[in-house]
Amino acid sequence: MKRTIGLPLIALALVTAGCTSTGSVDESTQSSAVPMTSAAGTPPGTGSDVEPPSTDQDSANQGPVGFAPAALQQFGDCSAFLDYVHTDGADRVGPYGFGNDGFPGLFDDRVFEASAQEDAPAATEAASTNTVSTGKASVPTAELATSEGGGTYSTTNVQVDGVDEPDIVKTDGDRIIAIAGEMLHYIDIAEDGVTGTKRGSVALNGQNGSYTYGHEIFLAGDRAFVFAQGDFYGGYAEPAFTDAEADFVEIAPAPEDEPIPVEPDFPIGGPVGPDSYLGPQTLIIEVDLSNPAAPAVVNTMSIDGRYISARSIGDTARIVVTSPPQDLGFLYPSNPGTEQKAEETNREVVRNSTEKDWLPEFRIDRNDGSAEEGQLVDCASVFAPAEFGGFDMLSIVTLDLGADLAAPTGTSSVMATGDTVYASQDRMYVSTNIWTPIINDQISENYQTAIHRFSIAGPGAARYEASGSVEGHLLNQFSMNDRDGVFFVATTKGAPWTESSESQIVSMEVNGDQLEQIGSVGGLGLGERIFSVRYVDDTAYVVTFRQVDPFYVIDLSDPRNMVVQGELKIPGFSNYLHPISNDLVIGVGQDATDDGRTTGTKVSLFDVSDPTNPREIDVWTLPNGFSDAQFDHRAFLWWGPTNTAVLPLQSYRDQFAGAIVLNVTADGITEQGRISHVEDDDTPNGQTDCEVVDGSQFGQDSEFFWIGQQGGQIQLCTAQDQGGSTGLFCNPVPVGELEDWWGVSAEQLDIDTAGFERFELCWPNWNGYESAIQRTIVIDGNLWTLSPTAIQSNDLASLDRSDQITL
Repeated sequence: MKRTIGLPLIALALVTAGCTSTGSVDESTQSSAVPMTSAAGTPPGTGSDVEPPSTDQDSANQGPVGFAPAALQQFGDCSAFLDYVHTDGADRVGPYGFGNDGFPGLFDDRVFEASAQEDAPAATEAASTNTVSTGKASVPTAELATSEGGGTYSTTNVQVDGVDEPDIVKTDGDRIIAIAGEMLHYIDIAEDGVTGTKRGSVALNGQNGSYTYGHEIFLAGDRAFVFAQGDFYGGYAEPAFTDAEADFVEIAPAPEDEPIPVEPDFPIGGPVGPDSYLGPQTLIIEVDLSNPAAPAVVNTMSIDGRYISARSIGDTARIVVTSPPQDLGFLYPSNPGTEQKAEETNREVVRNSTEKDWLPEFRIDRNDGSAEEGQLVDCASVFAPAEFGGFDMLSIVTLDLGADLAAPTGTSSVMATGDTVYASQDRMYVSTNIWTPIINDQISENYQTAIHRFSIAGPGAARYEASGSVEGHLLNQFSMNDRDGVFFVATTKGAPWTESSESQIVSMEVNGDQLEQIGSVGGLGLGERIFSVRYVDDTAYVVTFRQVDPFYVIDLSDPRNMVVQGELKIPGFSNYLHPISNDLVIGVGQDATDDGRTTGTKVSLFDVSDPTNPREIDVWTLPNGFSDAQFDHRAFLWWGPTNTAVLPLQSYRDQFAGAIVLNVTADGITEQGRISHVEDDDTPNGQTDCEVVDGSQFGQDSEFFWIGQQGGQIQLCTAQDQGGSTGLFCNPVPVGELEDWWGVSAEQLDIDTAGFERFELCWPNWNGYESAIQRTIVIDGNLWTLSPTAIQSNDLASLDRSDQITL
C-alpha cells in the first residue's frame, strides 16, 4: 500500500433558486455527442495541444472546459499511460502542485470540480422487493421477504428491485446484524419475533493507524461484509516504498536564493510521525458470523481512495472507489519569488514518476497475520477521456460475497472523480459534476455532469461501455434511471445562486462507446432546483422548490418526445418520493410558508391516478420536525400488508427523537403513534423558581425570540432563587452585563429588572443523537427500531413496547 500523503478534495454545495414553468421537449438538445479523434489503444490527447471544447449551444454535449464527454480511450500498456500522465501532468502542475495552494481544481484556470450530494446506499441480499405490475407502472408494495421458519420480515428500502444496497442494519428474519458506532452486533430473534438476545459484538475499528467511519454492510449467510471510509495516519509498521522503489522524494520549501535540489535525500515512504496524514482509504471488512457469541473480523482489505457506494446482485458486489493521485513530493515555494523554480522542479518530479505513483493499490490483512498487497488496476485496464478529465482514478471493484476476501481481479478504472452511483440489474452508471472555472468570483452557467456507464451483467468484472455528459448537476442516485437500455437523468442547469436555473430530464442511448442524448424535457421549476425525483416505469415524478413545491408528472414512454403531463403547486417540498400503489405516492420533506421558509416535517399523499391532474389529497405535519428519511431512503419503511409507513423523526423544540408510525390509504394519512427509545418522563420542561419572561414581545430578528421558539425560555432570578429549569440548560448573565453579552440592554427589551440579580437564558438540555431512531424493520408483526444505543421491539398493531436490547 502507498503510504504517502493523499491530495485533498474540495467539494462545493449547490444552491439554486427561482419560479415555475411547465416543461416541454427541447429539440435543440437532441444532437449527438461530438466523437473523439483518438483511436483505441493510443493515449488520449494530452498536454498543451488540448483545446477546451466549445461552449456554444450547438455543441453543448461536448462538455465544459477541461472535459470531453465523448468516448473514453483505453491505454494499451504502461508506456502509453505514463506518456499521458507525464505529458499532461507536467503541463498542468504548478508551483503548488496540481492546483493553487495544493488543492486540485480550486480556482484553477482549467477546471473546477464539485461533488454532488453523496450517494446513500441501502438493503440486504435477501431483499427482493415484491411488486405489482400494470400497464402503467410497477411500484413497490412492501419490502417483504420470508425467513427460513416461514415468517415474514421487511428488508431495507432499495431503489431498484433485485439490486441490493448496503446499510447499517440487516435481517433474515431470524437475526438482526446491526452497526452502532464502530461495533457490529449480532441479535438473535425469538421464534415469535417479539423479543431478542444480543449474542455477541465485534469492533470494526481500522488497522494500521486508521480511523474508520460510515460503516454499512452486506449480509451473506454467515458472513457480513462491512464497507467503511478510513483516514490513515502515521505509525504504520512497514515503509510504503523501499529505497529501490522510490523514484523521487518530498522536498522542503525552497529558500529564495538557494538552488533547488532535484535529487533530495529523503525518500517517500520514509519515517513519518504518528500524526502524519497518509490519505483516504476504503475499507472492506469480512466478519465471520458462524459463532454468534463471538463474531470475528477475519480479513480486511484496504484500498487507496474514497469509498463512494456499493451494489450487489446475488453474491456479486460492486464497490465504487475514487482514488486521488498520491503526493509526488512536490516542492512548495517559501515566497512568490521562488514560484518559477518550484514549478520547474515539480515538472521534473512528474516526469520522473512511475505507474506506482498514479495507480491505486490494495492490501489484505488476514487474521492469521499474513498480508497481501498489489495494484488495484493495471495500466491496460485504465481509461481516460480524449480531453483532460483530472488525475483521480474511478474504480469499480468486483467482490464475491460467497467467498473469503481475495485480491481483486479485472478492476475497471477511469481517470475521473466519482460522486453518485446508480445501478440496474445489468448496468452501473457513475456520475461526476464538473464545473467551469471561477472568473471574477463568478461561476459560469456552463457546468455539466459527466456520466460513465459500465456493464455489470453476470458475476465477472465490470466492463466499461460508454461515457457522455449532460448540462447541469444532478441531486442524487434517484436522479438516474435505466429502462431497457435507455438512460434517463434529471438535472438542474444554470448558474447556482441565481434566478436563471431550471431543471430537465434528458434521455440518452449508447452509440458505440458514446452515451448520446436523444431527447429532453425542460423548463421545470424556473429559478428553482430539484429536491426529489422518482421513476416508475414510463413515468417520472419530479419536485422542484424555492417558495412553493411544483410536483411534476412526466411521461417517458417515448424517450425522444417526453412531455409534462401534469403539475401541482403546493407549499413546502418533498425530499423523498415513494410510490405505494399505481395511484398513490408518498412524499417526505418539509412544510413551508408562502415565502419559502421551512417550518417542519411534512408527509404528503399524492393521487396520481390522473397524470394530467395530480392532487395532494392529505398531509401530516410536525412543526420544527426533521426526518432522516428526507435525505436517506434507507430510513423510510413502507409495510404494505398493513399500509404502514414508518420514518425517523426528531424535534429539538419538542425534545423528541424517535419514529412516527402512519397509516396511509387512499382515504388519507392517520397517525397511529410514536416510538421512542427513552422512558416517558411526566415532569414538564421549564419548571423553575425564577420568573419566566414572556418572549412574545421580542421581534423575530431577536435571538431572544428564537430561544423561545426552540423550546427554551428566558428567566429573571433574584439572589435567593436557586435558578435552573427542568429539562433545560441555563446560562446565567448578570442583569447589568446583558448588553456586554448579547448587545442589547434590558431597557431596550422593555423588561423591568428591579429586584433581580441575573438573567438565565435556557435552552433544551437534550442529546437526541443517543436515542434517535435510525432504521426500522418489521419481523412477524413486530416493529424493530435501531438507535445508536439500543434495538427495540414494539407490537406493530398496538405499538406497545415488547423488548429493548442495549447495544
